[in-house]
Amino acid sequence: MRLVVTWTLILFLFCPQTSAAQVILNESVDNSAISAEELRLIFSRQKLYWPDGQAIKVFVLAPDSDLHREFCIEELDMLPFMLQRRWDRSVYSGTGDRPEIVKTEQQMMGKVRNTPGAIGYISSHASFPQGEFQFEE
Repeated sequence: MRLVVTWTLILFLFCPQTSAAQVILNESVDNSAISAEELRLIFSRQKLYWPDGQAIKVFVLAPDSDLHREFCIEELDMLPFMLQRRWDRSVYSGTGDRPEIVKTEQQMMGKVRNTPGAIGYISSHASFPQGEFQFEE
């Protein structure tokens, strides 16, 4: 029994993990590959414009939601409180704003679909009617 548990744990550790969240973009945004660093800058509100000059509108789920926490950790490689701290710093210094918080994934999809320059995320099993998003490591 101990051998089975050991091998199960080893297989779990070495199997590729699938992400719980996928990034979605408005159709007005060129959906070419975005680097991990660029994605981190966008969601921390340090990058405010797309390469074509269009303003970036960021949508996130509630900071206490499981999907938001998983997105921050897996895609942005930061903890949710660190992201919140960056938003607070830019708001209090007058240099930026927070992203818009939505309540559900359906609301997220609707906002991203209807807002030019928008970016957000949904769970990986949800479908968003848009071309494949490429994410560079």
